[in-house]
Amino acid sequence: MKQKLKKHRKKIVVIAVILLLAIAVVVIIGKVKNGQTKKGKQEPQKENTVSLEKMDLTKSISATGTIESKEAREVSANVNGVTINKVNVSVGDEVKKGKSLITFDETDLQESLSEAKDSLSDAQSEGASSIEKAQKQVSDAKSEYADVKSEENSKVAKAKKAYEEAKKSKQKEQISQAKTEYENAVSTRKSTLKQSKSSIEQAQEALDTAKSNADKSIKEAKKQVTQAQESLDKCAVTAPMDGIVTSISVQEGDTYSGGTILQIEDVSGYTISTSVDEYDISNVKVGQKVIVLTEATDEDELEGEVTFVAPSTESSSGSSSSQSGESGAMTSSSSSSSGYEVQIALKNADERLKLGLTARCSIVEEEAADVFAVPYDAISQNTNGESVINVSDGENGSISKKQIVVTKGMESDYYVEVQSDKLTEGMKVIIPTDSTSDSTSEESGNDSLGGLLGGGGGMQGGSGGGPGGGAPGGGGRP
Repeated sequence: MKQKLKKHRKKIVVIAVILLLAIAVVVIIGKVKNGQTKKGKQEPQKENTVSLEKMDLTKSISATGTIESKEAREVSANVNGVTINKVNVSVGDEVKKGKSLITFDETDLQESLSEAKDSLSDAQSEGASSIEKAQKQVSDAKSEYADVKSEENSKVAKAKKAYEEAKKSKQKEQISQAKTEYENAVSTRKSTLKQSKSSIEQAQEALDTAKSNADKSIKEAKKQVTQAQESLDKCAVTAPMDGIVTSISVQEGDTYSGGTILQIEDVSGYTISTSVDEYDISNVKVGQKVIVLTEATDEDELEGEVTFVAPSTESSSGSSSSQSGESGAMTSSSSSSSGYEVQIALKNADERLKLGLTARCSIVEEEAADVFAVPYDAISQNTNGESVINVSDGENGSISKKQIVVTKGMESDYYVEVQSDKLTEGMKVIIPTDSTSDSTSEESGNDSLGGLLGGGGGMQGGSGGGPGGGAPGGGGRP
């Protein structure tokens, strides 16, 4: 009985497999015929077109930078250990050149100046007194010299007269004595006058010394006065230029010990600091036009000019980067992390601009105004190697098309200027497209076949008693 059941079950399985295979063959044949029918009835391939228009093309290098002031100055004072009494400005204040920015406690400096002036006055008084005393000594020495000279001359004259009288007497002893007395008078006069002259010279030297000492004392005292006055003057911290206070580093009550007090920036004009990578830097020159956009100015384009190109590389800041690009459809490529510093000056200040804003810059390399331009893919070459575009004579490119030989002008990544006397505005320029419908149909048919064959495998696996099962075998798709 069991053997009969087994034989019967095998017959059923064989019949089921045969039926499934038959169904699969019918389905596959139907799909193949259907595909052939569709191919036979396929409509002419339609191609994409664009309308030929004139446009302005701009080839540029794109860079991102930061809005900075025309000029920035850090303000400091040349004093130390002085208390700050008052800060006269706040961040954001507009200031004019010469405005007082902070007030120091000048009490100690005023006292130092007063003491220095007193010392100068004392030096001047003492110097004058010393000089006057020395001058009197010189005068006294000269008077004494005159008196001594007169007295000694008188003695010499008297001795000379006595000697002359003695010679008349012709007495040798008397003559010899008179002569000796005369010679002694002359010698005494000489030594006495010499000593008196020495006194004058000493008095004169004392006078010169008094004058020199007085000059030195007065000069040193004046120096102290000047230094004290300068220290006081240094407490007057004023704005070095017109501008806006952008930062303050001190507070009232601080003891100032040097360093930056505050910063003032001139916002009558703005500059942009950016970085351009080595791929593009050779195309950047001082004087080039720059178009600038910021979030604060919406879509309004600001015009700038390149004012500086660094001669060597430097690491780019996080806010500065560059990329090459062209507009008419703006295109770009990623920049490297290091580059060359480029400074751009905005030609006109805009009240909407603020320091620190991110600026998107287009450094203009080349411009072409009001020219015909087509997408790059619309241009091909004919058998003669000439550049051509295909234009449609009908709607949607479905009727006929013709080739026009063109001369390529300025190029960008998306658009190319084309020149030909056969071009007219509004022409439908064909842009080639690829067809994928055939391959899709074939793949669909293969999938169906694989699925059915895979299902059959499942049935065969199932007849083995369970482990194969229908599901594992039915995986026609991966």
